[in-house]
Amino acid sequence: MFEKIFNQFVICFREGTEASLVIMAVMVAIKKRGDDRFRKAALWGIGTAIVFCIAGGWYLGSIALVTTEGHLLELVLYISAMLAVTGMVFWMMKTGKNLRSEIEKKVNSYDNSKKFLPLAGVFLFVFFMIAREGFETVLLLLSFGAGIGGHYYVVAMLMGIAVAVLLSYALSKGLIKVHIGKFLQQTAFVLLFFVIQLFFDSLHEAYEGNFLPQPSSQGWANFVDYVHDQMPIFSYIALGLFGIIIIYHLVQSIGKRRPPQVKPAA
Repeated sequence: MFEKIFNQFVICFREGTEASLVIMAVMVAIKKRGDDRFRKAALWGIGTAIVFCIAGGWYLGSIALVTTEGHLLELVLYISAMLAVTGMVFWMMKTGKNLRSEIEKKVNSYDNSKKFLPLAGVFLFVFFMIAREGFETVLLLLSFGAGIGGHYYVVAMLMGIAVAVLLSYALSKGLIKVHIGKFLQQTAFVLLFFVIQLFFDSLHEAYEGNFLPQPSSQGWANFVDYVHDQMPIFSYIALGLFGIIIIYHLVQSIGKRRPPQVKPAA
């Protein structure tokens, strides 16, 4: 149970951090332009995306709890989560180091005319950036058991989001010094271990639901069952690596904040 609860925290923290940093980068870029219309359009985009993700998550979660097609639904969730996260990882590996500058470039590409199209462009850009993070979060949470763990799971999710917001605030105020591009890329890479875990979960549901022929090797079948039911090895690897990355960046931040030592005069 602890492993599943910690999964919820890590997922919400990782995705919440990226979403918070996207919001921060967008608002900073808009503030530099000094156009209040763009700020309002961005806020509407953020709010609409959050409502959309909450409603979508609630709907998908309600289906997961009441459906009688258990194996089929779980297989669809696992595969959808695999595809969404894998796509995000490759996108982050490509753009993570320059995420802030790319966002600023996109915001600055909209002209200052009084027309509706630039405002709609800002709204849609922000909406899809935030909605994508929310959609990935919903798929991962449902795939790793959210909705069946009671209030402990909800608390873990809320704590993950809260820590993500605090981290983004601390970064924006210069309270901690973290190379955010490297942090996002490294934590995105860690999510690939969740993808591997989801791969074995998908195989288990495909075998159980007779969507795939039963494996000819009993040893392979036992291994798939073991990884799915008894020991989620790759989830544990992901959680361990995530903890190492957090500790590494915190130590680096403390080192950067330490004042330089003054050498005594000869």
